[in-house]
Amino acid sequence: MPALLMCGGRGKRLGMGEKPLVRVCGKRLIEHVLDALLACRVFAAVTDYTPSTARFLYALRRENLSIVKTPGSGFIEDMRYAIKKLQVFEPVIVVSSDLVFFRNPIPEIIDAFISAGSPALTTAYEDGGFVGINIVDGKLIDVEQEEIVYRVKREDVLNINTPDDVRKAEALWNGKIKEGGWWKD
Repeated sequence: MPALLMCGGRGKRLGMGEKPLVRVCGKRLIEHVLDALLACRVFAAVTDYTPSTARFLYALRRENLSIVKTPGSGFIEDMRYAIKKLQVFEPVIVVSSDLVFFRNPIPEIIDAFISAGSPALTTAYEDGGFVGINIVDGKLIDVEQEEIVYRVKREDVLNINTPDDVRKAEALWNGKIKEGGWWKD
């Protein structure tokens, strides 16, 4: 399944520069996601807000990685733009570039999508918070797609939006937090 890696946001809440390049748990956020998508053909969506991220991706020279520039109009708008520009007419996994993977649920997410027979899938934590991993059907990109929800645990994948999220990820990575309550404020 092709993957669309969304890495063109402004990263204002984190306030540490281009979010995909922020180092968390020993590597850049974008590297965590690229490692999780290693088996996929990856299209990375960048914008004028992320020129250093684009340069970083070009420098990687990975065979299974292509870069597409989007307008920077917002996540949904840029996702639609990229899918249309790339002419993806099949299911595509859309992944935010601000995730830290402690365990890779991507194969399970794809299997759940295929088994469900639904046109779309979104991932959410047990408390309902969205993770940043979705599957959409590219040929239906202009219509609302009925989706199933696949639940993941924060100790498997953590969305990084704030400096506090970085601290939580580092603590979990280093095994310093008790299981079961580390993400609560």
